[in-house]
Amino acid sequence: MNCPQIEKLLHAHHDRELDAAHTLQVDDHLSDCQRCFDLTRNLSTLRSALQNDALRLSVPAGLRQSILACIGQTAQSEHDATISPKRSWNWNWSVAAVLLAAAVLAFQFRHSPSDDRLLVELTESHIRSLMASHLTDVASTDQHTVKPWFDGKLDFAPPVIDLYLAGFPLLGGRLDYIAGRPVAALVYSGQKHPINLFIWPAESSAVCSPHATQRNDYGIVQWSDGRMNLVAVSDLGEAELHEFAVSFCHGARQPFPP
Repeated sequence: MNCPQIEKLLHAHHDRELDAAHTLQVDDHLSDCQRCFDLTRNLSTLRSALQNDALRLSVPAGLRQSILACIGQTAQSEHDATISPKRSWNWNWSVAAVLLAAAVLAFQFRHSPSDDRLLVELTESHIRSLMASHLTDVASTDQHTVKPWFDGKLDFAPPVIDLYLAGFPLLGGRLDYIAGRPVAALVYSGQKHPINLFIWPAESSAVCSPHATQRNDYGIVQWSDGRMNLVAVSDLGEAELHEFAVSFCHGARQPFPP
């Protein structure tokens, strides 16, 4: 497929709406065409920008109370009224008020936009590293080669652990850029599935044990040892990815709650 044909499929590819055959064709093209790859990266940047908090509508603090009070008044009016066309209007208003109240409650309990943005960036960085065939800046199975490679490139020293005996051999590492700052990305393999482990300094000293989530068919396990934030991303199964995180914690002698 040529560039004009690929460009027509980029949006669907970015939203994971293509079938397997077309996905492979686009992936193959992106691995060789810098121009189309840059277009895909621009789509990722646009998606992240559209998730800016400034673009979200802020709900007034008293709206929920006002809706609930209105529902109560409507219910009392229906109880007191006789059967009439007016009662039908009140019933319709009551249904609308309940639906609006439910929508407000759903809005209040949505995921944090900043957390969602971070998961999007991590997942897209993992996908880009696979599409561009650029998993590593330094390719080595030796932790004593990978760890010093980061010296002078970051303002922190990421832990690099050899997990070969645990079934997750080290493949290398690279620099990446997540949440507005440079981070370390260690690359491991689990059952021939690449695992990107992103590491950057924690803002809090709180220790958080590994917990899993899912994003666009990719597994994500996050944890913190009170010094570093660590996030593993892969298409490996959830149980295996969690096992990787626990193995890394044990290898690094990182404390985490049981």
